[in-house]
Amino acid sequence: MVAWRAIGGDTSVRRVINMLGITTASIRSSPSSLISWRDWVGGSMARRGKLIVFLGPVGVGKSTIIRELTKKLRARGFRTYITFIKAFHGPAYALWVLIARLLGLNGKYAPWFIIPRSGRVNLAKMLMVISIYLDAFFSIPLKLIVTRILRHAGYYILSEEYIQSTLFDYIFTFINFNIKSKYINIPMKALYSLLSKYPPDITIVLTADLPELMHRWMIRGYGDPQPRYVLLQSLLFEKLNNNVLLINTTNIKIIDILNNISSEIIKI
Repeated sequence: MVAWRAIGGDTSVRRVINMLGITTASIRSSPSSLISWRDWVGGSMARRGKLIVFLGPVGVGKSTIIRELTKKLRARGFRTYITFIKAFHGPAYALWVLIARLLGLNGKYAPWFIIPRSGRVNLAKMLMVISIYLDAFFSIPLKLIVTRILRHAGYYILSEEYIQSTLFDYIFTFINFNIKSKYINIPMKALYSLLSKYPPDITIVLTADLPELMHRWMIRGYGDPQPRYVLLQSLLFEKLNNNVLLINTTNIKIIDILNNISSEIIKI
């Protein structure tokens, strides 16, 4: 909690942290709090699609589960659309990659990880501020427009990450690099507003024990080595509420995780 208090003096950031779930609220993981399969295929809900969000760190199996769940939904006649809403993506990602290449920095980790590690901390800070503006006022709103149109057209949108994780990434980054610029308040408020206005219908939080995650990173050769980031993210996601299903993927096969999601959420 000390890290969160470091920026607690800023009202907008404190509101974001509280909204994201750093409270005493518990996760509603019982089937009665989730939308049933009958609700999905009958009544008024059948006329509109749903936004299903998958949260969790690299290596928990989000992409694989989304891909397999999409196959099941399509086999039953549902129209689906896969997307992702993340920090440092779209134009922001292109900017970081361009700067990294101009600096001759290459590696298996993300450019927002290797640029500050190269000693160019001030440059990284500037890029981070530019990135949140690009995400808050261009990339994410554009994706939300597409998502809303498809949802109203009856599509089931499966999103890898969402605004909750975007906000967390920026809060973590600003704390980590001691960025206290007044200019970050505007995009933070914009992201908070977008999340409040367009909450997901269902949130699936996938986690794993840290040793298991690190083992998966080593095998697959990806994932920034930031245990502190993963632990804080897990703390946050475990406090989310409103139609949340939490699944620890440690020592569980993908097919078993998929069956769990199917039985609890769509009752296949």
